[in-house]
Amino acid sequence: MAGDSDIRNFQNMIIPFNSQVSSQFEQLSIKFPRRKVDKQKVLLSDGTHVPGKRTMLLETLKALNQAGTEALRSTLGLEVSNREVSLAREGRRSFSSLVALRIKGCPLQLVHVGGDDLLLEKLAQMPPDPGGQKGLDVLAAGFLSHLLEKFDDRHPRGTLEGTQPSPITLHTRGLRTFEFKLDTGQGQLLLLAEVPSRAEMAIAKGSEYLTSMESIYLPGDWRHHDHLVDPEAVAGVLTFLRKTESDIYLEIPVGDGMSTINSGLLVEAGTHEDRPVLKIVTDFTDPSRGVPTNGSMVVASVGVGDRSLGFELVYLAPAAMELDSGIELPCALFTVPSSIEVGQRRRTFRVPLAEMIRVEVESVLGQGEVSPWADPGLPPEVIEGRLADLSFSGARIISEHSRLCSCFQKDGRVRCRLYFSDMEEPLQVMGVIRRSTAGLADRNQWQDEIGIEFLVSPDGDRSAQDYVRQFVLELQRAKLAQRLQVTGS
Repeated sequence: MAGDSDIRNFQNMIIPFNSQVSSQFEQLSIKFPRRKVDKQKVLLSDGTHVPGKRTMLLETLKALNQAGTEALRSTLGLEVSNREVSLAREGRRSFSSLVALRIKGCPLQLVHVGGDDLLLEKLAQMPPDPGGQKGLDVLAAGFLSHLLEKFDDRHPRGTLEGTQPSPITLHTRGLRTFEFKLDTGQGQLLLLAEVPSRAEMAIAKGSEYLTSMESIYLPGDWRHHDHLVDPEAVAGVLTFLRKTESDIYLEIPVGDGMSTINSGLLVEAGTHEDRPVLKIVTDFTDPSRGVPTNGSMVVASVGVGDRSLGFELVYLAPAAMELDSGIELPCALFTVPSSIEVGQRRRTFRVPLAEMIRVEVESVLGQGEVSPWADPGLPPEVIEGRLADLSFSGARIISEHSRLCSCFQKDGRVRCRLYFSDMEEPLQVMGVIRRSTAGLADRNQWQDEIGIEFLVSPDGDRSAQDYVRQFVLELQRAKLAQRLQVTGS
């Protein structure tokens, strides 16, 4: 269970909300045995920062910002006048690449470095260094050197790949994927990196970190209960999520009773307008993907081993968290939950690194209704394709069938059946089409492609979304574990 200070802080936040808990939940309230813990292990406070080490993820982001700043100064003599950091959405994105950094021995595994035309022009004007390296190579080597210095205690190593300016297409899963823009007024340096969380690193390494944290902060028999409503138990869960940097999935209403899925990271507890709140790193800047209004209900869920934790939050306001001098992470403020639902989820996966997953797609209207213009005597037309990539909140589907794009237009809603090899029945998900294109798969064959964003309905079966999230995470963790094994060899 959480430390005494953690418990008191969260208890003060949770108790005012307990009056809202239904009587059936109150009957399930259970007093859990307290555990002896180190009182120095306190990360969340009632509005003031607690001295101590920041999370691994925040320190990694800070290192990226500082390394980019120092590289621009030492290489080009430029000072950064404006800094921005944002969360990159899942899917394909074009990136003005200068170089890619492969790193071993630190939380970062891959960093894409880019720049605008002004920066490229500035680099082209640089005379070669004494070793004959040109401007771009000097900047890339300088950035890598400054970045490795930030993790010197881990003895990291890094290599540069492809120091040739060119636009590239990247596929991101939108989970802890951050983009930096460091503007000097004479050019802009761009950084794009996916930062593993402490929990993800622990799973990839096969360590006992999460088991240890669970034994400290979660009630001893929490897996045997359907709900946690005891303030101390809820406080322990929130502290656990904060310390382990666990991914929180937020269902954001978009109208018609449907919701899109955003990822978030709990970083702080505090007060807002004299009420207790949670600060979560997330980004609500795209109206088409859902922007909550003040007072709207947001359903949150987190996976912990073979259990899922679900709780309701109320959105209060946008916020920010200072990452470093002059740069802030986008955040949002939510109420503190008064109860947490504990559910069963699938945990064991056979992780295929290269498996063809068949998909069937059909059009729907509104909340699963078939178009009224369709012939009532005929079922909706089903087009078959296959998964090109999959993220926790969307998918890209391709097909040689020439009618994939003609049947499914941008912003249309679809129902997809995904045929995973380890499931007897297809997994059914709802989605909205964000992109519909056709192009050459090779010299002689055209290929249709649609990009969809998953939707969740209030009364829908969330087990499908949970399966997709776990499947994606298992793939990423398998890749991360492979890289860690290579690092250790």
